[in-house]
Amino acid sequence: MFKAVAGSGGQRLSLRTLILCSVGVITVVFVATMAASIVGRISVARDVQTLGDRLIPVRSQLAELSRAYVDQETGQRAYLLTGNVIALDLFEVGAATANRLVPELHRELADMPGADSLLSHFEDEVTAAQTWKRQAADPQIVALRVGPIPRAQLDQMVLDGKNLFDTLRERFRALNAQIDALIAEQIQHIRSVLRTANVSQYVAVALLVASVIGSIITVQRMLTQPVSRLVRTVRAVADGDYDQPIGRGGPREIAEISAAVDDMRNRLRELARFDSVTGLVNRAETMTRLSAALNNPRSPRARVGVLYCDIDHLKQINDTWGHAVGDAVLSTIAARMRECVHLEDTVGRIGGDEILILLQTIGCTDEAVEIGERIRRLAAEPIHQFGLTLHTTLSIGATLSSAAGDTAAAVTARADAAMYQAKQAGRNVVVGIDS
Repeated sequence: MFKAVAGSGGQRLSLRTLILCSVGVITVVFVATMAASIVGRISVARDVQTLGDRLIPVRSQLAELSRAYVDQETGQRAYLLTGNVIALDLFEVGAATANRLVPELHRELADMPGADSLLSHFEDEVTAAQTWKRQAADPQIVALRVGPIPRAQLDQMVLDGKNLFDTLRERFRALNAQIDALIAEQIQHIRSVLRTANVSQYVAVALLVASVIGSIITVQRMLTQPVSRLVRTVRAVADGDYDQPIGRGGPREIAEISAAVDDMRNRLRELARFDSVTGLVNRAETMTRLSAALNNPRSPRARVGVLYCDIDHLKQINDTWGHAVGDAVLSTIAARMRECVHLEDTVGRIGGDEILILLQTIGCTDEAVEIGERIRRLAAEPIHQFGLTLHTTLSIGATLSSAAGDTAAAVTARADAAMYQAKQAGRNVVVGIDS
């Protein structure tokens, strides 16, 4: 009996021990999995903070620095090609921006992962910028200020400056590529850690379903879903969908990253409104502005002047000298047009050689024709590009919207018809058609 009891007691004791051991193991596994999940999410929060507080702002600053260098080069080259000192305003603004950003970026990069490599690329970029400024920009500006420069020498100076600035562009790309790789690596790391944390949670759910389900729901709402949604929207924006809405939910760090991505999306969408060759607004933006001006509820009786401009024989210039020369002619004509209108007016490229000008403060068609004549005369002046002296003219149609409520299509069609009358009259003419 004793043996039986003892055996029975021994069996119960062994079962109790097994149960206790099982409970202990389950408890240890549960605690371990939950700890792993917590550690993983702390790591994610830290990585998200690094991404939002350092990597993305540094990427934005680098983009701003790149634009500052490009502004300097654009202003310097425009001054060489045109001799217009106004172009140096853009050069000086770019230089001031670069001088402000370089020390800030140096401090930021010094505290980032892989600082040695980043600083090396950054110093290469800064050195290339200083080399271009010292060997090309500054001496060329000084030389042109002293007096006229022979065309052959001027062309060589432009080429030398371009070659040096191309080196700077390569440095731009190298550093930006490294920062982009760090951002992509950080996002991928966040996703990987999130997957590991989720697996740990699912193991804990199998052991303690009731308590973990609430944790999963909370975590999914607070972190996983916002991060996944952010990754999807960032990918959509990177693919060119600038109208993709950016959610602002989730923890503070994710909300800040979302805000930064939203700002980037807005800037990219703004850039998508402009023509890359001339810097003018593109067709879609031009027609949007015309429709808005025609349907302005604050000024229902306001009238809008429209100039439909066609560059005569631009195709012949492209076929003879190449599209680079044609683009330079387009850019020059666009700049001259902007000189002849007010800041609130719109100059937009709506086709290959067609430019539409919206005049906001016009009272009659004759005023539009007068402005068109001023543009036509300025456009007819010789254009000096790539060692060539080019002559081109404009055929311009002018009209005015009617007080009865013209549509954008109707006003544009009327100005287009006037432009074709100018073409038929022998080109280099402004023709006006009343509404």
